[in-house]
Amino acid sequence: MSLQIPYEERILGKLLAQAAERHGDKPFLSVDGRTYSFRETHAISKSVARGLRSLGVVPHEPVMVMLDNSAEFVFSWFALSLLNAVCVPINTAYTGDMLAYVTCDVKSRVVVTSANLATAFGNLAAIQRGSLETIVICGAHDGIPGMKSLSWEALTVEDGDPVCAPATPADTAFICYTSGTTGPSKGVLLPQSLTFQTAQSFINAVGMTADDIVFSPLPLFHGMSRTMATLPALLLGAQVHLAPRFSATTFWQDVRLANATISTTIFTIPPILKHKPPSDDDRAHRVRVMFNAHHDPEFEARFNVRLVEAHAMTETGMTVFTPFPERKLGASGRAGGDWDAAIVDEADRPVPTGSVGELVLRPKQPGIVMNGYLNKPEATVGAWRNLWFHTGDMMRADDEGYLYFSGRKKERIRRRGENISAYEVETIAIQHPQLVECAVLGVPAGDNEDEVYLVGVLREARSVTESELHEWLKSRLPKFMVPRFIEFREALPKTGSAKIERHVLEKSVPSVSAWDSATQSESVPSVGAK
Repeated sequence: MSLQIPYEERILGKLLAQAAERHGDKPFLSVDGRTYSFRETHAISKSVARGLRSLGVVPHEPVMVMLDNSAEFVFSWFALSLLNAVCVPINTAYTGDMLAYVTCDVKSRVVVTSANLATAFGNLAAIQRGSLETIVICGAHDGIPGMKSLSWEALTVEDGDPVCAPATPADTAFICYTSGTTGPSKGVLLPQSLTFQTAQSFINAVGMTADDIVFSPLPLFHGMSRTMATLPALLLGAQVHLAPRFSATTFWQDVRLANATISTTIFTIPPILKHKPPSDDDRAHRVRVMFNAHHDPEFEARFNVRLVEAHAMTETGMTVFTPFPERKLGASGRAGGDWDAAIVDEADRPVPTGSVGELVLRPKQPGIVMNGYLNKPEATVGAWRNLWFHTGDMMRADDEGYLYFSGRKKERIRRRGENISAYEVETIAIQHPQLVECAVLGVPAGDNEDEVYLVGVLREARSVTESELHEWLKSRLPKFMVPRFIEFREALPKTGSAKIERHVLEKSVPSVSAWDSATQSESVPSVGAK
């Protein structure tokens, strides 16, 4: 199904009311063992909006929401949209200095959280809480000393005036903090129109209809579960099922119980599922599409699921995709119709077709790119150069305009005069049957050169040696791309949205446990200090 929402209609509070009127008692949201209809969702969201308004929340005011996947998260988000206030989703793994940084940066007076997460705010010193005055806690809790504490039940106001503050598509709907895989997080100001642009791109990319049920095991503080699961369901009159978290052990049983037809995913999930032993659950489900994942014919044949790939980032939403069921294997897709896209070199000059360069974007419509970075005007200006938004993602284009992802610009490695994409090495390495996941890094080797360093997690301990993996990679990679160093670990550091924290890994390499192909023995890598 193709969906195009006119720019002037991209106001969530208004569309929420329309969905309740149009779809009434049809199931909309399934979470925490309960299903809410469109009408119920609107009614509860209005009651929460009245409660937030009684706390003095006004249009354009940021309110922090730090909750696990729950109905309360969705109701808080929708309530803030009815007030034309700003939802600030907070990573539930944040504590201490990281939580204090976001709290002081966003200057929110109110936070909605849960009993199991409220302690993180209680552990902050008064100065670390910034402007926080009121904490709304879902679940039994004694409250946080020094803050006004309310229960979720006390927040809801059942009766009162209709709530739907005037809003425009350009108004900021979210302040979303980037995962910070390469450094401190930045608060990205996302207008209402951008979220709808992304939702309708998702609908077009997966061929979603009102009859679909979207299963999302990803956290709601992550844009995938909000704008590529919940919001599309609202717009189409479909149903969304929010799981507490991803479980490789129960994933197929979970989607079967949800009766799901579409599932959100991230690139690391399909390889994990693929490495599980075959079972009767592999095809005992109705899922027809998983988004967003690299194409893998073996996975698709085994699980009878189509993997759909696209390109999206917090600052721009989804910009590169192909309308379902079109695709070209290996490609992220083509630039959406509302975007100009180019692949450029370091001087912003177009590179030849087939050559790798940085993807730069320019919107053709208003409101489909971020309003900027919160409190970081220099970073906002720095993201734009020569009238193009610079994504930091390396890609190449073919003659038909399909774009192929080649890694992050900051993750490129220079070895023996050759530029190496960590992503391309990882894509090959993860095909090894005993490797569950991996990260490829560059470690300094002097003279502005790097050595390639692979950190991997095995399906079973000692199921393959470093030397055997090295030989396997040598037969599949150009010589200059083959990792010199290989290290196996029990797990890789992850963000709350399951992305590998490369900046954490970089601090822990080189390691004394690394295997060095240059010496064919366990040794301390003889490379420059980090």
